Amino acid sequence: MKYFISIILLITIEHLFAQDCDYTIEKYGFRTEKKIFIGIEKDFQGMNDSLFVDIYYPTGSPEVKRPLVMWVFGGGFITGKREDFALVCESCAKRGMVAATIDYRIGFSGIQILPSDSAEVLRAGFRGIQDGKSALRYLKSRHLTDSIDLDRVWVGGGSAGAIVALGTAFYDKEEYKPAEAFSIGPVNGQTRPDLGSIEGNRYTNVGADTKVQGVFNIFGAVLNNKVFDQSDNIAVFSYHQTEDPVVPCGRKRPYWAYPIVTDFYPIAYGSCEIESSLTKLNFNPNYHKAWIYTGNQHAVHNEKEVIEYLIGNANPILCGTAKTTNLNDPLNSISIQPNPAEQQIYLINASESLSYKVLNIQGEILFQNIIDPGKAINIEYLYPGMYFLQLSKNKQVKTIRFSKIN
Repeated sequence: MKYFISIILLITIEHLFAQDCDYTIEKYGFRTEKKIFIGIEKDFQGMNDSLFVDIYYPTGSPEVKRPLVMWVFGGGFITGKREDFALVCESCAKRGMVAATIDYRIGFSGIQILPSDSAEVLRAGFRGIQDGKSALRYLKSRHLTDSIDLDRVWVGGGSAGAIVALGTAFYDKEEYKPAEAFSIGPVNGQTRPDLGSIEGNRYTNVGADTKVQGVFNIFGAVLNNKVFDQSDNIAVFSYHQTEDPVVPCGRKRPYWAYPIVTDFYPIAYGSCEIESSLTKLNFNPNYHKAWIYTGNQHAVHNEKEVIEYLIGNANPILCGTAKTTNLNDPLNSISIQPNPAEQQIYLINASESLSYKVLNIQGEILFQNIIDPGKAINIEYLYPGMYFLQLSKNKQVKTIRFSKIN
């Protein structure tokens, strides 16, 4: 009886909390403020490049202070535009967040994806990080006007944009500035001066820093795997395909599938390598997860599911319910996908058979069974609404909220 009451109390608390704090569902309208000028910087040719930012706000949200997510577009540092993340920003705003998509300097000496040398790629990445940090300080400086909670600021991006986002978050020491970002010899008749501080030159006196709560990494990488240390308290949620031929999931040169091109790129440490590094450093397991999807594309297999996965994992952190769990607990890294779901749910990071129960919000057990790794739980016959999946192994128990749609 006590156990049943405890479960009901837990579910009731979760249900009430979910009503107050839940960024997993689009439930608001949104408005935008576009093409806000945030400065001019010199590009790789020494030409002036004007930079802008678009900001998306929820309408109808009762929160006084909201999370901020700054998104950075991809394109190999030679193409792409901030509008590429417009729909993602709309989705974030509809969930109750303030979202922004930014410009950063792109381009390097070379022909299309073939740089003149690997230094050009490292310098392009460094310029992107400088611009990411400057844009983030600008957005933070607007926190009173835009109702931003400075304790809940995230950055995210795809491909080169994820490299910029990760660098914005983790390149927090001048010693991380690569040697190639100092003054080096010219290439193709183009001088290569010192690029300056890793923090960039803009919005350094607005009383804002570049600390973040977390990073959304969509098939990105870091170009220096020494930037992670145990003092970092930054969440990292990633998506990557196993055989991505452009940005490797592991430790390889970009474009590793294209022998002539790849020799001109520096080593990159993709999402698989990042996840391994965070695990070895004993980062809080609730603060890092990677969806490593079996595939060979530099893309997402389903954009909606990937965004839901990233925000679903961030939601407990955004809502202050994430806890440090026992590293020996086989359930601590398990999540479910997709969420919301229509017909089936899968366990992510489950490595052994588990007992499970599906409960409604009144705490009633609807059905229960054993699930093996890689198998699905059929929820086709549930009515649309909110439910709880309770997993158990030995004496460990984990409850995950999910939504059934359609």
